[in-house]
Amino acid sequence: MQRNISGLERVLRLCLGLGICTAVLVLGHTNVADGALLLVGFFLVLNGLTARCYLWRWLGINSFRRAGGCPIGSDERSEA
Repeated sequence: MQRNISGLERVLRLCLGLGICTAVLVLGHTNVADGALLLVGFFLVLNGLTARCYLWRWLGINSFRRAGGCPIGSDERSEA
């Protein structure tokens, strides 16, 4: 899968995911909601590290722009 998350969005997802994971682990409460939050935080960190989001792909959203490329009317093709 191609990258579909911009640099700023990567940083925001990484910080938010680390913050959520840290808060859940530091507070130490263990219930279903905390487990779900920990899972969401983990996936945000994973998205931030890999610059790929399967939800964005499924929704057809792409905030990643290649340098020198025109975002309007551009055709996303694999360069491999």
